Amino acid sequence: MTPDSITRQIQQLEKSGEVAQANTWISSYVVTKKSGKSYRYYRLMKTYRDDEGKLKRKMVKYLGSESSTNYKNMKQAIARRNKIQQLYRKLKRLVGQQRARGQQGIRRGSSSATTLIGDKALLLSLQHQLQVLTSRFEELEGELIQLNKVLPSNR
Repeated sequence: MTPDSITRQIQQLEKSGEVAQANTWISSYVVTKKSGKSYRYYRLMKTYRDDEGKLKRKMVKYLGSESSTNYKNMKQAIARRNKIQQLYRKLKRLVGQQRARGQQGIRRGSSSATTLIGDKALLLSLQHQLQVLTSRFEELEGELIQLNKVLPSNR
């Protein structure tokens, strides 16, 4: 497998649909009615750090039952995210191996093709990190707007 083929796979996955954010998962809970019948529901959870640096959990979105489209879509989004993360690890490992071979080849007079592949992988990784950070920034901006609506201004 080449870095270019891994890069294409990552791009195809990103184009195929929503990609879940990092540190999110689906959690289930059971509601039992008075009649004794139980129902299982799902929600999207995430971890974050509070002001003291402790890890906290937070419900992001109610997904409904197993048959709901929200649940099915989020399950696919998480699967896409996991596959993309796996491909990034594989790409990093492959580029590291090629750089190691390139270092040996440079001493023997090798070309700069390995450097170009490594730069391409780095650029792809940085683009993905930028997407994650942009998404997180938008979330925080939304939370700030909500806080400004709730808290009165002391002006």
